[in-house]
Amino acid sequence: MTQSKSVGPVKIRPQVKNGAETGKWFVDVPSSLTSNGKRKRKLLDSRTEALSIARELRAQLDPVTGLLRVRHKASSIKVSDAIDGWLSDQQLRVETLKKRPGTLRVNEYRLRSVRRYFEGNDLATLSERRLVEYQAFRLKNGIKPVTINSELITLNMVFDWAIKAGFKVTKPTVERVPVKPTATLIPTPEEVVRIIQALPDFLKPLIRFLAETGCRKGEALNLTWDNVDEVGGYVEISSREGWTPKTQQSERRIPLNPSLLAEIRCLPKVSEYVFPGFKPDRPITNFKKRWVAAVKKAKIVRNGKTVHVTVQSLRKAHATWQAERGVTESVLQDLLGHAKGSAVTKRYYVQVSEEAKRNAVLSLPLEQCS
Repeated sequence: MTQSKSVGPVKIRPQVKNGAETGKWFVDVPSSLTSNGKRKRKLLDSRTEALSIARELRAQLDPVTGLLRVRHKASSIKVSDAIDGWLSDQQLRVETLKKRPGTLRVNEYRLRSVRRYFEGNDLATLSERRLVEYQAFRLKNGIKPVTINSELITLNMVFDWAIKAGFKVTKPTVERVPVKPTATLIPTPEEVVRIIQALPDFLKPLIRFLAETGCRKGEALNLTWDNVDEVGGYVEISSREGWTPKTQQSERRIPLNPSLLAEIRCLPKVSEYVFPGFKPDRPITNFKKRWVAAVKKAKIVRNGKTVHVTVQSLRKAHATWQAERGVTESVLQDLLGHAKGSAVTKRYYVQVSEEAKRNAVLSLPLEQCS
């Protein structure tokens, strides 16, 4: 791996993602050189560019104080530069385990079209009208409303970064593009049992684990044996080298029912992963075709029509079943890995099942017609 290089007190080093160099380079200015006592860092496209900037910074050292000479901060900043600045700070959050690498990749992807559309524009020129024009442009190109809203939510974060950095910009308020609500099909426990019975044997424990714990698919696939307490009867969802849960709240302990625990104990320990793939050193990856076939064989019917159930719906199904059993929201949030008081649990995860609706049917004590 390429070594970092010191240019006086300033260092340059390659950006590394997932153990591989990206070709981009950081310029690191230590806190001892800055006027506010905070470390500064800039991500550049090449080693040559980073080296040039580092040499310029070395030349700007004040011979008396030994600090970088203070320069007046620009009152405006280009959209692309603001995006780069924000992403650089987010990369630092990834390196300090405050953000998942995958989340940062999603951020970068969402900002691509924003960068292209507003290329060359100052961030301060992005008024409400300009952003509405962007929404219209994306809709005309067939982009889904939920995607457009996500892009502008991420751009809002860039605005917040620029304002905090001292640039003279005002964050515009823009109404979101309406998103047609889609109801998630919640299978009953009996229907999930039929699906599991139709699966190949190697997938049955995984799907049962997802349905009975409410774990995210990624949490289950990356579960390792050192996070399973076979005596205490629980699993730990926690960070490890190469993988982190979605949020800090996602790190949690989940108790297992005796039957599921017994099945997990019976699994062969041929890998560090509880649910290994065909290659023992890797977890199960793509099982979509087998899942679709099992759902089709299970014949899940709604309104007289056979419907499809997704793997992702198992988490919402678990939340719904637990709520119907009377599990409190605070306990459910702990089990699912949601922040205390989060509206996400009730708004997006706990659904109203058809069975619950039928149980709520009211009947008045009136005589039936003959």
